[in-house]
Amino acid sequence: MAESITGLTTREVEDRRARGEGETGAQGVTKSTGAILRENICTLFNALNFAIAILLFLVGAYSNMLFIAIIILNIVIGIVQELKAKKLVDELTILNQPHATVLRDGREIDVETREIVKDDVIVLESGRQICNDAVVLSGELEVNESLLTGESDSVDKKPGDQLLSGSSVISGRCHARVVHVGDANYANSLINEVRQSKRIHSELLDSMRKVTRFTSFLIIPLGVLLFAEAFFGRHAVTYDAVVSSAAALLGMLPKGLVLLISVSLATGVIRLAKRKILVQNIYSLETLAHVDVLCLDKTGTLTDGNMSVERVESLLGDGVADVPGAVMPGLSVATGLYVPSADRAALLMRSYLAASEDNNATISALRDYGGFAAGSSGVAAPGVLSADRVIPFSSKRKWGAITFAATAGLSSATPAGSVTVFLGAPERILGGTSARAAELMKQGLRLIAVGYYPGSWDDDMNLPQDLVPMYLIALRDTIRPRTRETLQYFREQGVDVKVISGDHPDTVSAVARQAGLERWADVIDMTTVPADAPDSAFEALVDRYAVFSRVTPKQKRQLVQALQRKGHQVAMTGDGVNDLLALREADCSIAIASGSDAARQIAQIVLLDSDFTYLPDVVLEGRKVVNNVTRTAAVFFIKTIYSTLVSFFCLALNIPFPFIPIQITLVDACIEAWPSFLTIFESDTRRIRGRFLPTALSKAAPFAVVVTAEIVVTSLMVPFAPAENTAVMYLMLIAVSMIAVIKSCIPFTWIRAFVSVTMAIGTPLALVILPRLFEVAAVTKPMTSYLVMAMICALIALAGYFALVRGLRGGDEEPGAQ
Repeated sequence: MAESITGLTTREVEDRRARGEGETGAQGVTKSTGAILRENICTLFNALNFAIAILLFLVGAYSNMLFIAIIILNIVIGIVQELKAKKLVDELTILNQPHATVLRDGREIDVETREIVKDDVIVLESGRQICNDAVVLSGELEVNESLLTGESDSVDKKPGDQLLSGSSVISGRCHARVVHVGDANYANSLINEVRQSKRIHSELLDSMRKVTRFTSFLIIPLGVLLFAEAFFGRHAVTYDAVVSSAAALLGMLPKGLVLLISVSLATGVIRLAKRKILVQNIYSLETLAHVDVLCLDKTGTLTDGNMSVERVESLLGDGVADVPGAVMPGLSVATGLYVPSADRAALLMRSYLAASEDNNATISALRDYGGFAAGSSGVAAPGVLSADRVIPFSSKRKWGAITFAATAGLSSATPAGSVTVFLGAPERILGGTSARAAELMKQGLRLIAVGYYPGSWDDDMNLPQDLVPMYLIALRDTIRPRTRETLQYFREQGVDVKVISGDHPDTVSAVARQAGLERWADVIDMTTVPADAPDSAFEALVDRYAVFSRVTPKQKRQLVQALQRKGHQVAMTGDGVNDLLALREADCSIAIASGSDAARQIAQIVLLDSDFTYLPDVVLEGRKVVNNVTRTAAVFFIKTIYSTLVSFFCLALNIPFPFIPIQITLVDACIEAWPSFLTIFESDTRRIRGRFLPTALSKAAPFAVVVTAEIVVTSLMVPFAPAENTAVMYLMLIAVSMIAVIKSCIPFTWIRAFVSVTMAIGTPLALVILPRLFEVAAVTKPMTSYLVMAMICALIALAGYFALVRGLRGGDEEPGAQ
C-alpha cells in the first residue's frame, strides 16, 4: 500500500493554502508590530499629556509645549527597543522551529511545520514528534502520548488510527494524512486556551497600574478645579489659567518611569537573547528575580537527556567488568547450550547496536561505550554480523530483538545457523529482578539486560523460554555541567529547589544527590498520596519534602498551588503538554527547548540550549532591572508627590500653582531622565529586598515633603516680589531634587559620579543661558541669602529623618537602600 501513496502535488498544496487550509500554528510568541505600536502610543499617560499639549496650543503657550517633544522621544525609544527585542526573539524562534518530512509529488521532502497543509501525507518514524493531528494510512507505530496525557504507557497505532499532535514516535514507521492544521490541532488548542487564561505576575507592572489609576483618578477633577478657581476665583486670563493648571497636572505624571521600566526590561531581553535564552514575556525577567521556590524536572533539566554506561556485569560467569574498555570472560553454562565467549558476546553486542533502528538515549549510550569494541586481548575487534530480522524495542513489552544469520561457531546447537540477541528490562530478559539489580537501582542507575537465543525468533509478543543471559548493564543519567554550582547558587540566594519527576523514588533521589541538592533524602512517592487528598495535605508535603517522585500532571499543579498558598513565588520548568496547566499556575514558567513545542510556546522563558544552568543569568538580569528601577524611581515620584500636595495647598488658599510647564520640563529632562537612563544599565545584581512601590515611595517621600514645606512657607511669607518668589521656590525644587539624585548614586561609581557632576553643572547652566525661556527671575543677594538658609533647613530636616530611620532599623537605612 505504501507504494501507491504519492502525497499531494505542488498545485494541490498551493490550492489548499489559498483556501486557508495551511498551517498557522498557535499564536505567535511575541507581540505583533501593531500591538507594540498600540501599547506604546495608546496609553493613558500619553492621552493626558497630549490633552494638556492641545490645551496649551489653543491658548498659544507654545514654549510650554516643549515637554511633548520628550513624550514623543520616549514613545520612539520604547517602540524601537521593543521592536529590536522582538526581532531577536523572532529570529531565535525561527531557529527553533520544528521540521517534518512530507510526501509531495511522490517524493519525501523536509519542510518546516508551518508549511504543512491539510491532507498532506507526513512520514513518521522513531524519534519524531507528531506536529499535526493525522490518521495513519500505512505502516504501524508505537506512540508515546505522555506529553499529552501524562500516562507513560505507549500506544500502538495501525492504519485508520488517529494520531494527536504533541505525541511522539517510539518505534515503527508510517505514512499519515494530516486532518487538522493551525489552531484546530489538539496541542495548539490547548496552548491557546492556557495562554488566554495565563495572568502576568509582575510587581513592576502592577505598581505602575496602581500609580496610573491613582493619577487618573486625581488629575482630571483636580485640573478642572485648578482652572475654574483661576478663571472664576482669581479672574485670571485664559492663558494664565491653562498654563498654571497644566504645570500642576504635568508634575503629577511620572512620565519617564514607564519608559524607564520598558527600556530596561527590553534591554535585558536583548542581552539574554544573545545568550540563546528566549524571553517571551518581558516581565518574566522581573518575576524570576523575585522567585523563592524553583521546581525542576529530573529528566532533561538536572540531566541532559543523555546517558552513560556506568558498569557492565557479565552473566556468562562470575566476572564483573567496569567501564571503560573491559571485557567479559567466556564460560559455558549448565543448560546443554554453549554460550558465546567474551569475544563472541562482544561481537553480538556490536552487531545488535549497528543493526538497531532505535534512537533512544539508552542505545546511544551503548554505542558510545567502548567496552564492546575490544577483544579479550584488549585489541580492537571490528566487524559486525548481518541482521536478518529486527523487532524494534517497545516500551510496552520492554524488549527488542535482532536475529543474525551465518553465525558459525557461536553455538554448538546452531553451528552455522541463526542467533538472536535480546535487549530489554532485566525483569523480562532475566525473568525477574535480582538482589544485585535492586542494589544497583537504589544507586540511581538504570538497568538493561542482554540475552542470547541460539536460533531465529519472529514472535514480537513473547520471549523464548531458553533465553541465555549475557550482560547486566547499568547506565547513569548524565548530570548537566555546572548543575552542582547552579543549585548551590540558588541555595545561597534563598531559593528553595524542589525536584519533581515521574520516575522511581530511588532514581530521582540518587540523581538529586549527584546533582548536589542539599535535601536529596527528603523524597516522597506521590502514588502514596490519595487522589482526593485535601489542599492542606499538599501544603504539608511541600514543607516536608524536597524530592517528589512518580508525580502525575494533576499533582504537579497541586504542588505549585500549595506553594503559592503558603506565600511563595514559584518558578517551574516543564517539557510537555501535560505540564501546561502547572506552567500556567507558576509565577514564572520555563521550558527546555528539547521538550515539546507546546511547552515552548506557552512558557515565559525558553532555554534554547536546553540547559537550566543558565537560569542564574536570567535572575541576574531581572535583579539589574528591579534594583536599578527601584533606585531611580524615587526621583520620579518626588515630583508626583509634591505636585499633588502643592495643588491641594493652592486650591485651599486660592493661589496659582507656582511653576509653569517649561520649568517642569527642565526638571524632567535634566534631573529625572538624564541620571536615570545613564545609570539604569548598571550591573546591580544584589538580592532584592522589599517591594518596589513602597520602597520607591518611602525614598521619595522625605524629599517631596521638604519641597512642599519650602513652597508652602515661601508662599505664606511672600518675602519677595511674585516673580522672585517663583524663582526662589523653583531653585529650591531643583536643589532638593538634585540632592535626591546624588543620594541615590551613593556609593559612587565612575558613571554615577559623572551623572551627578553633569547634572549639577548642566541644570543651572541651562537657566543661566536661557532665563527668558524658563521665565526665571535674576537672583539677587537677598534671594541668595534666603536660598542658603532654606537649603540649610532642608539638609538638617533630611539628615534628621534619615538618622531616625537608620536608628529604628538598626543601622540599615531602608530596604533596598543603594
